[in-house]
Amino acid sequence: MKQKPWHTALLAVFPILALFAANIQYVAISDIWAPIAISLLSIFAFFSLFKLLFKSWIKAGLLASLLSVMFFNYGLYQTTMRGVSIPFYPKNIQFDHNFYKWTCLLLLIIVVWRLVKTTKPLVKLNSLLNLFAIVLVSMSMFNILSFTFDRGQAEDVVEVENVKGAEVIDPNRPNIYYLIMDAYTRQDILKDYFDFDNSEFLDFLKSEGFYVADKSISNYGHTVLSIPSSMNMMYMDSVVNKLGPKSEDRWPMAKLLNKSKLLAKLKRQKYRTVSYDASMLDVIYLNSADDFYETPGTQLSLFHNQLINATAIRSFNQRRKIKTLSSVDYHRKKINRAFDLMETVPAETTPHYIHGHVLAPHQPFLFRKDGSPRDMAGEYNIWSPMGMENDNQWYIRGYVGQLQYINQRLKQLITKIIHESERPSIIIIQGDHGSASELRNHEGYENNDFKERFSILNAYYFPDQDYSLLYPEISPVNSFKVVLNQYFDEDYKLEDDKAFYSDWENPYELYDVTDAVRK
Repeated sequence: MKQKPWHTALLAVFPILALFAANIQYVAISDIWAPIAISLLSIFAFFSLFKLLFKSWIKAGLLASLLSVMFFNYGLYQTTMRGVSIPFYPKNIQFDHNFYKWTCLLLLIIVVWRLVKTTKPLVKLNSLLNLFAIVLVSMSMFNILSFTFDRGQAEDVVEVENVKGAEVIDPNRPNIYYLIMDAYTRQDILKDYFDFDNSEFLDFLKSEGFYVADKSISNYGHTVLSIPSSMNMMYMDSVVNKLGPKSEDRWPMAKLLNKSKLLAKLKRQKYRTVSYDASMLDVIYLNSADDFYETPGTQLSLFHNQLINATAIRSFNQRRKIKTLSSVDYHRKKINRAFDLMETVPAETTPHYIHGHVLAPHQPFLFRKDGSPRDMAGEYNIWSPMGMENDNQWYIRGYVGQLQYINQRLKQLITKIIHESERPSIIIIQGDHGSASELRNHEGYENNDFKERFSILNAYYFPDQDYSLLYPEISPVNSFKVVLNQYFDEDYKLEDDKAFYSDWENPYELYDVTDAVRK
């Protein structure tokens, strides 16, 4: 143990495990295997080279570990030191990637020189680094294993719809488009909070025969609860009670989404289900769909992009010498490709359910109103505006511009669906929750504007234009109850339209904010 530099391998995988442990609620474990393999193979190559040079396991391990630490800490350095000037130097000299590069090079030269000169065995230093690396990896593994165990227990309490049972199959059922535009807020909110009039788009919807529920609210303030609720046509009370209010595990909701009552019903009716990766996070993907389209051109997930941004690879993107598909470009590509695919009218041999969840107009704000790229103000981050203190003008400008572009794409899509498809279609365009220009506190109940957060666009197109079951205040929990009652001869009783808020850290600690939202 003392003679072998186990820390070299452990420090090569620790940053990957630590990042995964920090994001385990949203990331599939399959995302970590390729980075771990690449990291271990790379560090082994360097270690082998240094072993030939130094003829010493310990010295080779020390130098390889130093390289690993430098490589994986570039992102932390860049985020921490961005814009900080070096004292006593001209103002244009900053702690940028050049400073990091030359500092690391100088440190490597010093370390190599000391390793060449020293005749000490360095056994104590090696043992200390081994112990340090074991502690680091053990901490991450403990968090991962604990969460995995809790996830298994949590998923066991989630009951899913039994798909058995015979019923009359009607091959002439309409296609169903569920177009979830993430964080798409209501017209009155756009006027009052954003000083933007969205009537042009709403008038277009009405001219095409849509019913717009102009007093609609979402049932939950988070996507991970909102969409499973709408697709299971129920509030999450029973599931939340089983999980407990202190649970942070979102994956039971993924199970409820992918095995929802709606999908069970449609599968019995021989619907073909279609979904896309434009919602960005694995935990809210409908990846059980018959056709789940993943954006080609790169196999990098959000986790992979975040990992790359933590490493020295990030410096190449800044210098523009290596062209890679950045997180921002990948995000834009996913959204545009989802709309492109949805505009392809499905084959008419069987009815289709199209699950079009798009992370827009939700931040990050990547599009201008004409669809041209919008420069990011700061780091790519799908969680902002958390942490914005008093200035929300950047959010307002970015949100309105991106919403206008989404309106354009929706117009094109709706025109194709209604006018080019031989099979009639049901279309629901819905925000899973509202916007967040006044969401000041994502880690508590106080100091938040619930009216903005829960007010949503909610529009329906029925091929027979019979909207007698709809009403202005309808919320997503009742959307598919109406559809199934009207077109599938069901007899669901509608729920009261309520709004439940929870903060980000405790998604299942719910507060009824219906009165605050309706005021």
